[in-house]
Amino acid sequence: TSIGVELITNPSLLFLDEPTTGLDSTTALNVLEVLKNLALHGRNVVSTIHQPSSEIFNQFDNLLLMVRGNIIYQVTISQ
Repeated sequence: TSIGVELITNPSLLFLDEPTTGLDSTTALNVLEVLKNLALHGRNVVSTIHQPSSEIFNQFDNLLLMVRGNIIYQVTISQ
């Protein structure tokens, strides 16, 4: 619901902190598919996520790992 509320203002950037927390695996995957669709249509989507399933991981285009604010690894994920 909170993602939908944010989309009302039509932001060019969505920054999401753990958007799948507390969701079952099917709902979490559905949320990520909607976010992926938004990104494919020109919206910038940045999200934090801990221990994603392989299905959720495969929805991401880029991976950036950080420790204490420092980038330790960055890669484009091939689809």
